[in-house]
Amino acid sequence: MVGALALLFILRAAGGRSSLAGLAAGALLSACFAYLIIRTVTAADRELTLGSALDYSPNLGERSLRFEMRHPWARIIMFMLLTRVVIYVAGHVFYTLWNGGYQGGVLDTLSSAWLRSDAPHYLGISERFYVTEGDPRFHIVFFPLYPMVMSVFNLITGDSFASAMIVSNLSAFGAAILMYEVAALDMGRDGALRAMKYAFILPAALFYAAPMTESLFLLLCLASVYMIRKKRFLWGCIFGALAGFTRNLGGLLLIFAAFEWLVDCLRLRRTGGLGNERPTVIKRALCLLIIPLGLIGYLAINYFVTGDAFTFMKYQSEHWGQKFGFFFETAATQLNYLVTSLQNGEITMAVGLWGFNLLSTFAATLVMARGAGRLRASYTLYFIAYFVIACGATWLLSAPRYLVAAFPLPIALAALCDTKAKDAMATVCCALLGLAYLSLYVNGQFVY
Repeated sequence: MVGALALLFILRAAGGRSSLAGLAAGALLSACFAYLIIRTVTAADRELTLGSALDYSPNLGERSLRFEMRHPWARIIMFMLLTRVVIYVAGHVFYTLWNGGYQGGVLDTLSSAWLRSDAPHYLGISERFYVTEGDPRFHIVFFPLYPMVMSVFNLITGDSFASAMIVSNLSAFGAAILMYEVAALDMGRDGALRAMKYAFILPAALFYAAPMTESLFLLLCLASVYMIRKKRFLWGCIFGALAGFTRNLGGLLLIFAAFEWLVDCLRLRRTGGLGNERPTVIKRALCLLIIPLGLIGYLAINYFVTGDAFTFMKYQSEHWGQKFGFFFETAATQLNYLVTSLQNGEITMAVGLWGFNLLSTFAATLVMARGAGRLRASYTLYFIAYFVIACGATWLLSAPRYLVAAFPLPIALAALCDTKAKDAMATVCCALLGLAYLSLYVNGQFVY
């Protein structure tokens, strides 16, 4: 795999027009990604050969993860309430300062500050679904589950923005609890709480508080992972299909689920229990077929609305100039634009768009590469596929937003930051970068 990646990079670099600096950025990212592949393949081979690479300590378990027999959900909810208050108040302050003074209270400026990026498109879909005329016809590129859930709340609130904020925040609270639960399957209470914390303080975690799909998508992904880890494949695959009906990257949960199924099969074979469990193994294999139904449902909507199941791809290419490419070429392009923006004095674009995109792609790859040996191979395999698709867009503007919703990332970061000094340093860095990114977002700068 590494050799194929190197050959692909050389062939694409030979025929490209990127600058020397751009080629260096692409080469460096490819090297980081190759390191991730090597560590992931090693972990996967160990799991397939010997069983789970993560030894379950007798000190871990469903009950012993609760301090004094209590579950830390209350602590998690308080943390989420505090971060929501900080995000909205800080966003209001940044918005007020940027716009020259008092603009009203937090509630008065909420929609003005937070209706950014793709958010208005989701509100429109929730109100009229997909249409075939005018500029809204291009909105079929946005997946349907999030606006469909919003439309249910619209019946109660009568306001699509209010519905979007309710859905996003309720989903965020649920995702926080599930992030803890998923992480706690493999690490102690403190590590699981760190994973939950990092999930919601990463620089792009502001999107969990915005009227966007990230909260719902993360919630469904974690529900799928948790159920499959608990061997409830039917429910896990149903949640996986719903994640695929929310974002196209949800379909990649099939990779995670299939690998977990394979590890179980080999474990049963080694222990001689495969014969007795064969009906269960077959049923679980059939359940895997449910996950692609989310993407199939989205294609069906494309067909029934426009007469072509792949209209979204046409619009992505023609209207947004978006096609599938290679992540190392994307990194090269972004560095070229970063240099150009700096030369032209476009500081906010250089920092908010190209700078944060490059930072997120490199940082996420390195964190996952370093944490690969401490995570289940199914998690890192999922992330590899997720990264290739998410960061392979030819006109990538939203790398921080896409990568923040990759559930293995905060778990890997929590595994790496296993001392108080490391944890404090990572927390401060994430918080400061997050505030900077928030200030750009609420003021309509180049944050997508």
